[in-house]
Amino acid sequence: MSASANKLAGLRRYHAERCAKTRRKLRDALDRMEWGHTTVVAPDFKWSKTTLAREAGVNINTLVKKLPTGEWAFPEINRRFEELKDKRWQVRTGPALRDGETAELRQTVAELKEQNRLLALEVNRLGQQLLVERERAERMTAYERQNASLREEIRRMEAGGSVPLKLVERHGR
Repeated sequence: MSASANKLAGLRRYHAERCAKTRRKLRDALDRMEWGHTTVVAPDFKWSKTTLAREAGVNINTLVKKLPTGEWAFPEINRRFEELKDKRWQVRTGPALRDGETAELRQTVAELKEQNRLLALEVNRLGQQLLVERERAERMTAYERQNASLREEIRRMEAGGSVPLKLVERHGR
């Protein structure tokens, strides 16, 4: 058998086993996520396919890839993922709230959104004011440097005994 035939046979073996290895990685990652014993992502992870892919060590496109027939490349993984995600959601939401509690919570959310909007406007106003004050401070610094330079020039002239004509005229009036 030639070297190229050996390489081709090796590549075929690799690709034949690749799908099964990927499926195993995804299944193991789902198990870890289900029990909260993740090794790659933080224990308080967000339940998403991106997180699953990261935990499994595969590209997200591997997980969301669809075959030409329109089916998922790993339908059993996607199905189990959705089941676990729904199960997690039911556990987090708990028992259904009464209508009065729901209305009260919606009202609170609306009030908090309005407060958030007003705070954002105030932050924007303060930011603009800060920029104006910063410009003013920069101008004052430039004026102070110019004044210091002029004072130094006056001291040198007074020390030399000559007073500039413009200064005499200004003070003489």
